[in-house]
Amino acid sequence: MTGRVFRTIAGLLSLATLGGCNLMSQIPRGGPPPPPPEGVQVVSFATTDDLMLEGWFQPGRSLQQQPGTRQPAVLFCHGVQDSADSNMADFIKEAGYTVFSFDYRGFGNSSPAELSAQAVSDDAWAAFQTLRHRPDVDPERIAIYGHSLGGAMALSVGARAFRENIPVACVVSASAFSTYRRAINDFFPVGGFLLGGGNAPNPEDWAAELGGIPLMITHAKDDDVLAPYHAERIAAAAKGAGVPTEVVFTDHGGHVVAYFSHKPIPRAILAFLSTHIGPPGNVDKPTEPKP
Repeated sequence: MTGRVFRTIAGLLSLATLGGCNLMSQIPRGGPPPPPPEGVQVVSFATTDDLMLEGWFQPGRSLQQQPGTRQPAVLFCHGVQDSADSNMADFIKEAGYTVFSFDYRGFGNSSPAELSAQAVSDDAWAAFQTLRHRPDVDPERIAIYGHSLGGAMALSVGARAFRENIPVACVVSASAFSTYRRAINDFFPVGGFLLGGGNAPNPEDWAAELGGIPLMITHAKDDDVLAPYHAERIAAAAKGAGVPTEVVFTDHGGHVVAYFSHKPIPRAILAFLSTHIGPPGNVDKPTEPKP
């Protein structure tokens, strides 16, 4: 996919997010993140094309209390109107899990660069590799969670990990789009299919490539940014390929508010994480990270 088409999608989703939610103070924050909260480690890491990305590693409560242990962790991939300082992962942090969020190229404090579907997917992979090689993270118990564009990137990481025989405990794709063409077409009927996405891989393709990695797909039925049929298409692709798939819809909450703490979707995601990576306090003694 060309950078021009990718920027078109990103711009449309960004405007739709801003226009589709009346709770303006609660919309995910775009642009450079503020200074990190106390206890957050700022991590710089390189991409395969030698750019530098910035991530925020927030140790969970148990890791803070039990240094020297190796614990489960969640890699969070943010959406287009967001950054490493995302409130879409607050409910996971509040539950006590260790969370690593990061900025793609061109976002937040990461290196400015041309955007494309493949480049952003590669950035998510670089973040995953950085997380799994940390001595305080159990590489066998990493969950990948993403919201909106990040939900697509979470699927891309899971699919690549399965192809390369690298463990991923589970994937959560939240309010993602199914294909780039359909994402554009939602805003420009017919024109989206004409603009298209070239030969770019699509989220529903990645979902079908997860193999045995458990997948949860979440979406609000009143999402006016990305319609719920996208979740249905992703789920159909995954189930058709034999991927263990769980789908959770909620009637209300739109594209953003559905992911605030104590709502049905966050509760379902936390239960899914507990099943597949264990509760936040489930620790292992350090071992050498896998190559």
